[in-house]
Amino acid sequence: MTERNASSKQAEKSYLARTGGSAWEREKPFPPGGADTFDESIELLSDFLVAVKLLRPSENDRIIDLGAGGGWCSDLLQRLQRTSIAVDISLDMLRVARTRRTRRPISAVVGDFERLPFLDGSFEKAICLSAIHHVPDIPKAVREICRVLTSDGVAVFSEPGLGHAAKPWSVSASQDFGVLEQDIEIEPFIATCESAGFSHVYLCPMSYTIPEFELTKEEWRRWKRLPRTKRPWRAFEKLKRGLLEVCGLGKGSILFEEAFAIRLVRLLQVPVEEHPFIIAAKSAERRRYRTRYCATIYVDQLQEYARPGETAVASIVLTNHGSAEWRTQSATTGKIRLGIQLLDRDGRVMQRDFARVDLPHDVAPGGSASVQAAFSVPTQPGEFLLKFDLVAEGVAWFEPSGTRVPTRRLVVRDSR
Repeated sequence: MTERNASSKQAEKSYLARTGGSAWEREKPFPPGGADTFDESIELLSDFLVAVKLLRPSENDRIIDLGAGGGWCSDLLQRLQRTSIAVDISLDMLRVARTRRTRRPISAVVGDFERLPFLDGSFEKAICLSAIHHVPDIPKAVREICRVLTSDGVAVFSEPGLGHAAKPWSVSASQDFGVLEQDIEIEPFIATCESAGFSHVYLCPMSYTIPEFELTKEEWRRWKRLPRTKRPWRAFEKLKRGLLEVCGLGKGSILFEEAFAIRLVRLLQVPVEEHPFIIAAKSAERRRYRTRYCATIYVDQLQEYARPGETAVASIVLTNHGSAEWRTQSATTGKIRLGIQLLDRDGRVMQRDFARVDLPHDVAPGGSASVQAAFSVPTQPGEFLLKFDLVAEGVAWFEPSGTRVPTRRLVVRDSR
């Protein structure tokens, strides 16, 4: 290790003590006390939301939070019911992370990016927000990140880009505290990820919401018309537009498509280069996000006729197609049960919580369970419909998430 590299790493370890920023790190991304960190807080929250949306971790994924600092990213992941381990080179930072007001203490490990203290394939996902630009040997760090991910692992990086090292705050941090500030340039960093073992690496330029991009009503109408043009007219129009562009005419009308594209590229180029989001996957077949609550519900048997108040029995087969395990023994919110709703003959809900039936056992994603549901039929004669759905108690029914729920006819006849 060079003397410069050793010096910058030591500066990272002592940075919190020297800056006195414990209060901010403990509350980050929200302002501590009466402080006003509005702009910085909004940027941090925006970065986190974009990164997590790109990463799409499931509740079963193990996530490594790289350069975790005071643990703010792991804190938010925990609030989203995701499991992470916070890793940082600074023990002082991780001590702050452990004192955050979280539901359970943040799991934290002191670690150097260039030599992560984990076995190969320990994590499914990695999130790195504005941290790797402090690392002296970035290619070595990216190789380590790739190593600790599973064969279908995915990492997302959000870093300061072109011009960052020359910003006044970066120059000040380097001069006053000795930390390393570097630009993360898009093409070299993508090449670094590819060399490290990531087979598919992408820049995500449309991750931003840019308030400065404005369209008039007429421009919006022209934008909507762009994809509607069909061949071969589109080809003829391009030839016509080419002639007009040579003459510098038609920018506000027929050349709107080219003018619009150039305007969009120019607007996006600066924020993309200054703060790129890059996602790196070890496999082209990286796992796609699955809906948390999704099932197949098959009603095998159900008697169609019954007398008022008697017990009816239904045989039902359930298959879990979602990302979450169906837990049946939990006494807290989220317990999965079969829910039967009572509808009138026209399909309008009469009693949403008509009956509940416990599942016989926990059901992992991909698993199935057979349920014998016994319930009392309505006490009044009539023709009804029964809707069979699953419900995560206190959270959600499955139908609004896309589960197709069966309904069955039930006729209650007077005993006379």
